[in-house]
Amino acid sequence: MYEIFDITYKKYYTTSVTLMEARSMSLILWIVIALAAAVGWSYLTVRRTQQVLGSIELSDGERLPTTPMQRVAWQALVPTVLFMLIAAVVCANYGVVGVWNNDRVRLVVTLLLIAALGGYTYWIVRVRTWLIRDDTLDERDRAILAAAPAGQAPAMMVAMAAWLIYLIETFHATHLVPSAYLYAIFWTVLLTSVVASLLGVLVGYRRI
Repeated sequence: MYEIFDITYKKYYTTSVTLMEARSMSLILWIVIALAAAVGWSYLTVRRTQQVLGSIELSDGERLPTTPMQRVAWQALVPTVLFMLIAAVVCANYGVVGVWNNDRVRLVVTLLLIAALGGYTYWIVRVRTWLIRDDTLDERDRAILAAAPAGQAPAMMVAMAAWLIYLIETFHATHLVPSAYLYAIFWTVLLTSVVASLLGVLVGYRRI
């Protein structure tokens, strides 16, 4: 009796895993859609909040110089997005469950995601230092910094909604969601928040 149950369970589990791997491209598509929607929502939210800053009148062809905070935001955003994309490619190649079950691959992906957070840590340290010294950021920089987080919560909600839709569609038949997806959801939401915060700063410097 136990052997029959064990064989049935293994077949059931194998079918579930096969279904997950077959839909790995669908997962990547949902992540791309979520991030695109999150970026769009963050942009609109920050632009609305940005109205309190007022506009700066410039002559034709004149451009505002790049501020230290704007430059550091780019320096943090580029490596963050780069490491995120590399991790996403690895996940697309192995699948979420494949990454979770392979210790070496999971370690590589985790290190890539931690490296992505390194860019944001650099940003926080620099801004924190400027705020303490009070000799680099002017009034407009501070207003942009205060408005930047406005898009984080909407971006995180969009990412969560995309995951919810994907998981419901994928596991509706089995009603079993592998714990590996909790790992993926955590990092997706966390890094979406990070990217939305940095984008909020860069969008804030755009002319109104």
